[in-house]
Amino acid sequence: MNRTKAEQLARAHSESGLHCAESVASAITQLFCPEQTEIVCRMATGFGGGLAGSRQEACGALTGGVLAIGLLCGRTTPEQGRETAYQVSAAYRERFMARFGATICQTLRENFSTTDTRTACRSLTAEAAGILYDVLREYGYRVGR
Repeated sequence: MNRTKAEQLARAHSESGLHCAESVASAITQLFCPEQTEIVCRMATGFGGGLAGSRQEACGALTGGVLAIGLLCGRTTPEQGRETAYQVSAAYRERFMARFGATICQTLRENFSTTDTRTACRSLTAEAAGILYDVLREYGYRVGR
């Protein structure tokens, strides 16, 4: 399994009609924690298009990825540490920002070199899933946990 598989899954999910947050969350969960894919996709639904389609908040590809990170290394009680989830999320956000130059949906869309935003969003979504795949592997997460 490699980054390409994460990108392919995210693109396939996007082409099937899922939005950016659902596509990244589903692709990553499908690889790292497959038994949770359906629930994570459902949880990601409100995050698409910069939060409920507003385009004013963080890109759904970013928030969907953070949702998947929470599934993999989040806490379930206040006594548990949140440092790992914060570290992995910060690393993902930093790489996302370094690659795309922004995290806000509308800003990203304005920076596309095409007016075909659907295709551009699909490409960004696929690449974001690949970025997150790399980050998770670097933090020691294994495919098919």
